[in-house]
Amino acid sequence: MDLEGLRGLGAIEDFAIQRPDRNSSAWVRGLIERNSVVVLATTDGDQPWVAPLEYMADEDLNLYFFSTTKARHVRHLEANSAVAATVYDQMQPKVTATTTAGLNGVQMECTASRVSQESYTDAVAAAIDALDISIPPYAVFKVVPHRFYVPAVENGLITRYEVDMA
Repeated sequence: MDLEGLRGLGAIEDFAIQRPDRNSSAWVRGLIERNSVVVLATTDGDQPWVAPLEYMADEDLNLYFFSTTKARHVRHLEANSAVAATVYDQMQPKVTATTTAGLNGVQMECTASRVSQESYTDAVAAAIDALDISIPPYAVFKVVPHRFYVPAVENGLITRYEVDMA
C-alpha cells in the first residue's frame, strides 16, 4: 500500500499496520467506538440542516446525544424522524485523480427520537449526572442506524459500499 499522501500518525497506523477490512462490521464498530462526534443531517420536509453532536454509543451502535429542545435539528427530528448521520476520523488519505484508498468514515441511514427518562441506559444516566445538565431544557435523543455505508476513493472518485452489520 502506498503511504504517500497520508496525513497524521493515526492514518498511517490505521492503513499500514492494521490494514482493516473497511467492509467489515468489526471495522465500522471500531470507528464508531473510537470517535465521539456524529454529524446529523435532518429536515423538516422543506429545509435541510446539519449539526455536529457529541455522542455515546451502546452495544447495538445506537447513538445518544444531549441537545437543547430549542435546537433546529431537534425541531426537525420531532417533525421527521428519518435522519442521516456520519462518523469519521479526522485523519484521511489525501485524494488525487489517481488515489484508490479507503476513507475512515461511515455514513448511516437512521431514525432519531427523544428518549424518555425511563429508557435511559446506565451510561446516559451517568453522563447526565457527570455533566450536571438540566433536563429540560436539554433532552436525550437516540439515533438508531438501519444501514451503514463505508466511503472509498477509486481512481480519484468517491464511492461507497454498504456494510452488513449482522
